[in-house]
Amino acid sequence: MMSVLEVTSELYAEAEFCSTDTGNGNAISKFTFVYPNRREIDVNGGTQTGQENGKGKLTNGLPDSCKEKTPSINDPDDPESCIEEESYESDYDDESVCYEEESDSESECCKTLKQSERNPKPTIKLDKDGDLDVERQRKGAIEIEHRKSTRLDLVGLQIWRGALLLADYIMHNERKFKNAHILELGSGVGLTSIVASMYAREVICTDIDIGGLLDLIRGNVQRNAHLSNPHCRVHVTELDFKASYQDYPRELKDKLQHVQYVVAADVIYDDDITEAFVRTIVSLLLELPKLKAIYIALEKRYVFTLEDMDSVAPCYDYFLRYFQKRNSRFGVNRWKLINVCMNFPRYFDYDKVKDLVLLKICHASSKS
Repeated sequence: MMSVLEVTSELYAEAEFCSTDTGNGNAISKFTFVYPNRREIDVNGGTQTGQENGKGKLTNGLPDSCKEKTPSINDPDDPESCIEEESYESDYDDESVCYEEESDSESECCKTLKQSERNPKPTIKLDKDGDLDVERQRKGAIEIEHRKSTRLDLVGLQIWRGALLLADYIMHNERKFKNAHILELGSGVGLTSIVASMYAREVICTDIDIGGLLDLIRGNVQRNAHLSNPHCRVHVTELDFKASYQDYPRELKDKLQHVQYVVAADVIYDDDITEAFVRTIVSLLLELPKLKAIYIALEKRYVFTLEDMDSVAPCYDYFLRYFQKRNSRFGVNRWKLINVCMNFPRYFDYDKVKDLVLLKICHASSKS
């Protein structure tokens, strides 16, 4: 009899999470985080104080890895060009992929670097007694029931790095997502949706109903209800990438009409699922009238192939090729695919490896 291949998230080997066994093969783990410290941002959006979030030190608001990087500018005559903020080069050189300057993010590399030059030293603040006023960071924790290993078809029962990366991005851009209507695709055990519910007005948390996944999400949402914005509505419902938009339940389609942001983490690991995912996001881009952007967090997973005689990230590359194929079906790129700057702080405890990627998809006419 052939043994079933078990896979385990790399995340579990990186940090000691406080976990308890549930007795049904699952574990309940506590994922700690640091709330964003808004005192580090002055009224002009510049960073005044250096601080440490999790394991990653910040200097003038930027991670150490950003200090030695100098942002470069793409061709200004190209209307599709964006400001490059990434610390690595894209391995996909199609003109539809560019680099994003987040207009409403406090982590704008160019802007922050210039402002840090004007304010090179942190401001020392004293309390009323003349003692040093030390800013103490507020911490929190999310308790998640999940699996620590699964078959490949049940990987949604685990937690992967991309979910924490996306959670970091949402927390750092809380003003963007405040009171927003957010849809998460492939939510897994719901961690990113729970973080989104801290700021949003409505979160639609979706995945396929396999292995008791939707019930697991509902339990996790209820377990962390005290963290949510009291005005936020969280809906847990099934959305299968392989189902066409026309076949969605009427109730779901009605809710989707209000969605402004779509998020997804670590859903790129199988070519068939990737094709279904791309068809899903294309349908959403066409059907949702208020949709501003789709954010996709993923990790490039490299393998060495004799054909290429090199290490390649086949799943990531296939996603880019297939998206571009759908994007240019009528001879023009209808949407922009953008690499988002990764120099925002880390609020959760995980290894923010260089192979993590955050992509943004928006309409080609969008200025954001």
